[in-house]
Amino acid sequence: MTDTVSSTPPASSAGLLGALDALRAPGNVALMALGSAGGGLLLAVAANRMAHGSALGALIAVALAAFIASVAYTAVTLRQWQRQHGQVPAGLLAAVAGAVALAVKVLLALLLLLAGVLAGVLAACVLFLLTQIPGIGPALNYLVFPLVALVIGVALYALCFIAAPLATVAACDGRSVPGIVATVVLVVRRRLFDTALRGMLLNLVALAVLALALGIVTTGVLSAAAVQHAVQLGQGSRAGYGGGPGLLALASGLRGVSASAALLYFLAASAGMVVLAAGWVVIFQQTVQDLDPRALEAQLRAQAERARQGARTAQEKAARLARDSAARGRSGAGDAGTDAPRDPPPPDGNP
Repeated sequence: MTDTVSSTPPASSAGLLGALDALRAPGNVALMALGSAGGGLLLAVAANRMAHGSALGALIAVALAAFIASVAYTAVTLRQWQRQHGQVPAGLLAAVAGAVALAVKVLLALLLLLAGVLAGVLAACVLFLLTQIPGIGPALNYLVFPLVALVIGVALYALCFIAAPLATVAACDGRSVPGIVATVVLVVRRRLFDTALRGMLLNLVALAVLALALGIVTTGVLSAAAVQHAVQLGQGSRAGYGGGPGLLALASGLRGVSASAALLYFLAASAGMVVLAAGWVVIFQQTVQDLDPRALEAQLRAQAERARQGARTAQEKAARLARDSAARGRSGAGDAGTDAPRDPPPPDGNP
């Protein structure tokens, strides 16, 4: 299933409202709804596993739910990225297949960014230790605490609300894992306020779409349930049923309504998520188009190579120390065997 390229102007020129164009492709909503439904089912499995005392099973189910949801989000982002660049969006299966590898790249980039945030937290712990020095510690705390609070606040906000959507679009742009990290770091360094403001405006647009969709679905579900209930009561009275069978039929109908309504609510929520995915494509184009992350990417690659060399050197040193220790142990055992006292020789004539 593919979508033809529309003749509407690019979303980058239409602003964030251009993200609404993604709703014209039913495949985007279907992909997001399937991902949301799969993630929701796995979360239910996780809750069931946790209730039965299986923490490992619950953790695996939660991880799978997050991965399935991220694949669906990445697939929609990929299709919208192709549309914005004048390409025919990939089919649903092709988009999902390509989104699996892209989601893995995004996960690796986010883990690297999380490691950087944790390193900052460790540095904050060291600074707070300095504030415990008698004499200058309390005065130093007036400088250290606001600085640490600001840095950690910016880092956590960027990691939770900016890094993940920007990293997804950067992966769809074909950037490597270090390139994704460098892009996110550059945006946070130079255009954090602009990007955060655009993200908040996009959230308002997505919330408006979600509220509209939920309102339509709720009105339709309540109206259809009332009509169905009236039809069931009418059929029960014509068939001459008593109160018992009528109540059983009503309960069965309510169960069917709840299952169908759940599907409609998944579709309504998916419409909002589709707008978010398409909107971050617009924000990426507006924010990153004149940033060059190649220098920072090269620096990150050099640091990673130095870290690998340091780990390899430490591993070789540990192996050498282990070999030396084992050799000393063997030589000590041999010397002990050589210097062990021997039994005196028996007297002559006695064997």
